[in-house]
Amino acid sequence: MQFTVVQRFACSPETYWSRSRGPEFEAALATAADVQVEALPPRGVVQRTRVTQNQPMPGVAQKALGIERFRYVQEVESDDAAFLTRWTIVPDVMTDRVTCRGESRVRASAEGCERVITGTIEVRMALVGGTIEKHIAEQVQRGYQKAEPVIRRYVEGA
Repeated sequence: MQFTVVQRFACSPETYWSRSRGPEFEAALATAADVQVEALPPRGVVQRTRVTQNQPMPGVAQKALGIERFRYVQEVESDDAAFLTRWTIVPDVMTDRVTCRGESRVRASAEGCERVITGTIEVRMALVGGTIEKHIAEQVQRGYQKAEPVIRRYVEGA
């Protein structure tokens, strides 16, 4: 399952990039996205965090995966010159059956800039894979929607 989220902001890509960094910003995003975040040691240039969603997964997903809440390590590599991050989500369970990855790019637009997030979520499990993919995609997209006002406050200075 592929997804795309586009968010527009009234600032330049440079302003967006410089203001959307740091521990205070990250903590505000985690609160808005309704997740718990724990910083992990980086692997070279790849930043790593453990993320636990506060909301439980649907019953069928809980039964199939053997967990109540989706928990994962998010790995992010940034290309500051291109205003680009590439991310990978490595779930705590069934890492050989679940693939989540994508990128977030900030680019100029007529109104200022836009953040374009593209991703792929694949769950290779008979019968329930599609249901789990849908839940993960909904949670990820809902997190981006909840985070948008927080990002706006930081990057637009509103």
